[in-house]
Amino acid sequence: MPQISISIRVPFPDVDSSGRIHFAAMMRYMEVADHELMRSLGFPYARTLRSLALPRVHVSCDYRAAVYYDDLLSVEARVERVGHSSWTESFVIRLLAREEQETQERAVVAEGRMVIVVMNPETQTAMPIPQEMRAALMDT
Repeated sequence: MPQISISIRVPFPDVDSSGRIHFAAMMRYMEVADHELMRSLGFPYARTLRSLALPRVHVSCDYRAAVYYDDLLSVEARVERVGHSSWTESFVIRLLAREEQETQERAVVAEGRMVIVVMNPETQTAMPIPQEMRAALMDT
């Protein structure tokens, strides 16, 4: 199944007073990776959302380790499952670099999952994934 990896350095606005990442920031990082994945498949959301609605109906994240301001992360997005009118993406977020540490083991700091439904924007009902999009999502 298709996958992509992006790097994100944790910016100051994404941390709380302890210097640790605010939980909602990880969801944004997963969304950025999702957008890059779809762009790499030929379906950038800026164009695709003109004709389809793609609501997220389930988003989850398990936090495995602390993440701090200025950490460099790798966010991997992978199509995990393709259904009739939805697909599931999984995410693995790894620590690539931290200022005060010289070596990194690419430790997993979070894992997530997102289910996206294809919806007709006029009727607000689920519809089958368009064939071209389905083929791209299932490409290996």
